[in-house]
Amino acid sequence: MKFAIMLGATLLGVILGFFPTPRASRPTWWKLIVILSVAATVVLGIMPPLAGTVTDVAMAGRMDSTLVVPVLLTNATVAGDDILMTDARDERITIAVRSTPSVAKQLLAITSPTVVSLRRDISDVHYEAMGVGEADPLITLPYILGLEERARIIFFHVPMSWVATVAYLIAMIFAVRFLRSRNMKWDTYSMAAASVATLYAVLATITGSVWAKFNWGSFWNWDPRETSIFLLLLVYGAYFLLRGSIDEPKRRARLSAAYSIVAFVTVPFLVFVLPRLLPGLHPGSADDVNAGPLLSPKSDAINTTKQVLFGLSLFAFTGVYFWLFSLRIRLSQLLEQKAEMNQ
Repeated sequence: MKFAIMLGATLLGVILGFFPTPRASRPTWWKLIVILSVAATVVLGIMPPLAGTVTDVAMAGRMDSTLVVPVLLTNATVAGDDILMTDARDERITIAVRSTPSVAKQLLAITSPTVVSLRRDISDVHYEAMGVGEADPLITLPYILGLEERARIIFFHVPMSWVATVAYLIAMIFAVRFLRSRNMKWDTYSMAAASVATLYAVLATITGSVWAKFNWGSFWNWDPRETSIFLLLLVYGAYFLLRGSIDEPKRRARLSAAYSIVAFVTVPFLVFVLPRLLPGLHPGSADDVNAGPLLSPKSDAINTTKQVLFGLSLFAFTGVYFWLFSLRIRLSQLLEQKAEMNQ
């Protein structure tokens, strides 16, 4: 289900991106779809509260007894000095409120599902309520132990990385089409695809560095994933240096196309293989227990809400890519027309 949503969202974005032709201005309905999908991604990625499970509370408490985890609870009833409540899986849990009597009043007043901050008390079935958050939220995002609020970067950083990879593939396909037909249109398409792909790779690097600062302590740690995307940027930086060093259009197009094909051979290795061969800090490294929350085959690694939202973000950023791709093609055409008029 998880992989079907991701693949389907990306393919839908690619199909929409090539309709109508990239050389044409984007229709109003097309722009509205992309704008609304981006707006929905931003709002749904930032606004909904996090809500974990009592298992998350137990695991967090074993690592650090002071850690507090938000959990969606309802149906509070008094049980001696404690309060019994029901979690999202309809399990009754015991909550001690001896140190927070004001919270007890708030819990007993709950009439609908409410986010309650819990921490492990005397056992894995006994918890302490530390505060009451949003009542009856429309949706909640899953709590990921060790990431907490920082997990929201998934909806922005990861789609940029994935779309950049797809975009480099598109650039290579157009390069092949140019070598087969010698039609300069395909050279323009290949250059535009690689340009926007590199922009996405830079944005993925920046967002990843911001996340690294808050999760690993510094913006750059030379983690294998950071090193591989740095190498990828160097590979495609050389591509643009090559294009800029050749004045004759057909020779430039021919050499650029050949380089684009060779450059893309490095993309799967640098993006998918190298970071998983070496130990590192990034999820999915050689010493990680799984492939990360998005690629892990475990069904509970990312819940349905987050799957759908991540699919939406993939679709949104794919749409933005093709919008920029179209603008880059049209800009190149205008520059060519201006050059012809000046001759």
